[in-house]
Amino acid sequence: MDNIGKIEKIDGNKAVISVKRVTACGDSCKSCSSACTVKSVIIETDISDVKDEINVGDYVEISAENEVMLKHIAVLYGLPLLLMLVTVFIFQMILKGPNKDIISAVASLFSLVISFFLLKAYDKREMKKNVLKFTVGKKL
Repeated sequence: MDNIGKIEKIDGNKAVISVKRVTACGDSCKSCSSACTVKSVIIETDISDVKDEINVGDYVEISAENEVMLKHIAVLYGLPLLLMLVTVFIFQMILKGPNKDIISAVASLFSLVISFFLLKAYDKREMKKNVLKFTVGKKL
């Protein structure tokens, strides 16, 4: 996954880089009714192996490890789907009667709410471990 970031601070071999948040809706936030409040993400990465001379204020190309990103994407989409399917299956097997489909559907929607909180805890834990490694490619 490649992004473009701006060097905010350099401290030895470490750089603090502001990466503009990329959204599917584009840059026309004034016409959008969504609540996109985060404009950029701040990351800290090692710049010791960068070939170009970079300074504060320069724009650089940043790439993340694909394996780690694919793991996060699989958990992000897979956990809610798996939890919902398991919930539907369990409720279909346990319940008898004419309302089992409605109860199963409501329970599956509730499982999506639970998966939201599970994903939030997972994200917080992963960010503390700092498993996302970013590499500064080149100066733009």
